[in-house]
Amino acid sequence: MNNPFRNSIITGVIFAALSACNNSPSYSNETLALTAEISVDTKELPGESYADQSFEIQSAGIKYEPALDAYLFTIETKADAASIVPIAAGQVDGAPVLGYVFVTDLAPADIGYLNVEGTVALAVTSHPDFDDTPLWDEDNNDYYDDDGIVYHSHWVVLEENAQATAGLAVVQANESSVLTPTSPMPMYLDSPGFTILEKGNKLHVVVPVNAVKRRSDFTANVLTAYLEVGISNDSPLLKLERIYDQFPITLDVAQTELNPENNWPIATVDGNDESLALTSASVAYVEEIASLIFSVYTVGNAATKTVNPIGQANGGPVNGAPVLGYVFPTTLAPVSVGFKNIPDAILALAVTTHPDFDDTPLWDENGNNNYQDDGVVYHTHWVALVEDENSAAGLSVPSSFNKDDRPPTAPMAMYLDSPNFHAFAQGDLLRVIVPVQRTNGETEFNFDSLTAAMNVDLSGEGPVLRVNKVFDVLSGDLSLPYAVNSKKLTDY
Repeated sequence: MNNPFRNSIITGVIFAALSACNNSPSYSNETLALTAEISVDTKELPGESYADQSFEIQSAGIKYEPALDAYLFTIETKADAASIVPIAAGQVDGAPVLGYVFVTDLAPADIGYLNVEGTVALAVTSHPDFDDTPLWDEDNNDYYDDDGIVYHSHWVVLEENAQATAGLAVVQANESSVLTPTSPMPMYLDSPGFTILEKGNKLHVVVPVNAVKRRSDFTANVLTAYLEVGISNDSPLLKLERIYDQFPITLDVAQTELNPENNWPIATVDGNDESLALTSASVAYVEEIASLIFSVYTVGNAATKTVNPIGQANGGPVNGAPVLGYVFPTTLAPVSVGFKNIPDAILALAVTTHPDFDDTPLWDENGNNNYQDDGVVYHTHWVALVEDENSAAGLSVPSSFNKDDRPPTAPMAMYLDSPNFHAFAQGDLLRVIVPVQRTNGETEFNFDSLTAAMNVDLSGEGPVLRVNKVFDVLSGDLSLPYAVNSKKLTDY
C-alpha cells in the first residue's frame, strides 16, 4: 500500500537528516583545543558519545515464520547489537533515548490508532530515565516501572516537527485523541510487549501478525537513531535528534505466501465436539526465539466450538457465564508469572472462549478497534487452579483482592491474567507462543493438557471461575507427566 505521507518523510526529512548528521564539521587539533574550553557541545552532533559500530547496519529483513504465525523483524549491525545504553539525564525533560527503528508504510489504523496521520514505525529503544512499559517487567525483578534501560519495543506514529534536529517526532495526543489501552503516555506511542532478542550482532523482534491486522503487503526502511524527550506544553515530545545509519534497501516481507488470512477458524456453538478430544500435546523451548511453544492436537479441527451465551453481558463477567477452554496445567510456580501468595496452586495456561464477557480489555483480538467485544474469540490466560469441592470437577480459579498479588495485565479480582500471548489454530493444531521472559526464564517443567467447561460464579465475596466438566485429559489422570523438550524453528 502506497502512503504518500510516509514516502515524503522517507525521501525528504530522513535522508536530509542522515546527510546532515553524517557530515560533521572537521576540526584541527588546534581548533579543538581552543573550542574545548568554550563548549564541548559546539563540536558534537546530538548523541555523538553513543555513535558506535553497534548502530552501523550490515543487513536487515522481515519474514513470516509459519511456526509462530508471526513476523521476525531483524537488524544485523557491525558490532554487538543493543549493547550500548544511554547515560541517565536524571529527569524526563531531555532524557536520552537510543533506538533501532523500522519505518514502515503501515497505516496508523493497522496498529490501532485511528483519526491520526503519520508514519508508523516499530522502534526498539533504551532510556534509563523513565519506564514507558508499565505492563511488563522486562528485568524480572518484580517491579514494573524500572525497566526503561532494557531494550524494548514500541509502535510510534511519526510526523515532521521543527523542534527535532532530525526533523521528526512522535505525534502528540490532544483532548480528542483516542489512544490504544497500552499507550502509556499522551502521545502516539504504544507499548505492545513484543519479544526482543539480542544475539551477538543481531537484534530480532517477534511481531504477531495480528498486531498489524494481518497485513503482509507493507514495506520498511531501517535506521538507527538518537532521540530525546522534550516537555512541550506539559506534554512529552519524543524527538528524533540524530540518525546514525540507514540500511540502503527497502524491505519487503518474505514468505508472505505462507501467511493465512486468519489465525482462528470461526467458532460456533454447533462446532464438532471432536475439537475437544485430544490426540497429543507438546511444549518446546526454542532458544533462537527465547520462547516456549505450547501445541495441542485434536481429533477434529481445534477451536471451532464455543458456548451459548446466557445473555446478561454488560461489559464484565456475569454470574453463571459459561467458558470453554483448552488448558495446559504445569509445574511452574505461580510466582514465575506474577501471581503472589498462592504458592500451592497449579499454574495453567488456558486458551478460552466465552461470549458473555471480555476479560482482555487491553487487547483487540478481532481487530475491529473495539476492546470490549472479544470474549468469543479464543485467547490466552494464565490461571492459578486450587482444589474446590464446590466445583463439579474439583478445581477453580479463586478470587484475589490484593492487586499487588497479580500482574498489571490481570483484568479482575481473580488469579487470572490476560498476557496477550499470540495463539492460533490451524486444522487439528492449536498453538500458543510464550516468551520465556514472561515465565521468569523458566524453561524446564512438566505439563498436561485437557479441555474443560467452566462457569463464572459471583455468589460469594469475589469472582471465582469453577471447572465444572472435563471433556478430555491427555494423560488420563492429570498427573502432568510430560516434559518440555528443545527444538529449533526448522523442526516445525
